[in-house]
Amino acid sequence: MQWKNVLLMLLVTSVWSISVQAEVAITENEGRITVTVDGQLFTEWWHGDWLAPYLYPVVGPSGQSVTRHYPMKDEAPDEDRDHPHHRSIRFSHRNVNGFSFWAPDSKAGGSRARIVLDEVEKIQSGETGELVLRNRWMGDDKLVLTETVRLSFIPLEKRQMLMDFDVSLEANGDSDVEFVDEKDGGLMVRVAGTMKVADRKTKVGEGTILTSRGDKNQEAWGKRAEWADYYGPDPSGKVAGVAIFDHPSNLRYPTHWHARTYGLITANRFGAGFFEAKNGATKGDGSYTIRRGDTLKLRHRLYIHLGDSESADVAGQYQK
Repeated sequence: MQWKNVLLMLLVTSVWSISVQAEVAITENEGRITVTVDGQLFTEWWHGDWLAPYLYPVVGPSGQSVTRHYPMKDEAPDEDRDHPHHRSIRFSHRNVNGFSFWAPDSKAGGSRARIVLDEVEKIQSGETGELVLRNRWMGDDKLVLTETVRLSFIPLEKRQMLMDFDVSLEANGDSDVEFVDEKDGGLMVRVAGTMKVADRKTKVGEGTILTSRGDKNQEAWGKRAEWADYYGPDPSGKVAGVAIFDHPSNLRYPTHWHARTYGLITANRFGAGFFEAKNGATKGDGSYTIRRGDTLKLRHRLYIHLGDSESADVAGQYQK
């Protein structure tokens, strides 16, 4: 009986180490959907002010955003004014049937590509929160694909957060959907300027990129890994991080990482040929086609944490 009690205690401890009791509230507003935890802002899903949706800000454990403000706000002196399409957290790709959803406002993509909200399918508040949205990826005002995004919010102790970011990509337009082999695509995070490994001009920074395979900083670029973590001092000076986990059921698991020392990590499974060639392998075609009528499902989890990868036990959280 004594051992049974010990086992029960361990199981309860394990469960409570994953989440804490908190109230996640999700509310719909004009052009955005707001997520709060115990009355404090965590993030907002913006879908009405640009050509594609994104999450911003993403408030970390110290109460500061762990993703950059630019171009939504042009107020942080430590942020580079580059890549205005790197909007905090978003999912997209540079070349889908010839349209750039990665940078829809760039010269290369023009303004022909856009991702528009079709329906808010589900909003669920409580000890955990869930948001399900359907979006239309449009090229030249014609449907390229329909995307279902599922976001879940699992509060942890010390204002840390687990956030699922799952997407289902349905080829329900007039043709197959080809994701062309490109480095720019997938689920991306652009961290706060204070957290970057190196400034684009001065090459100086205090952040770190680390993957599950042990690749660090610039060595992480284009490599495969089960997870990648980007951590460094947030605007308050406290070390925080954002890790992206790749689910074993995903296409081309473990994914390649488009990881940049100036503040970007992207789980990109559609650039395999590009990355392998840059890493010395024979150039192949990493393009992927979703046949008309078919659906590709991708699962990701983000871990917004306090401290570096080791102190936050990113590897252990991934296994959970």
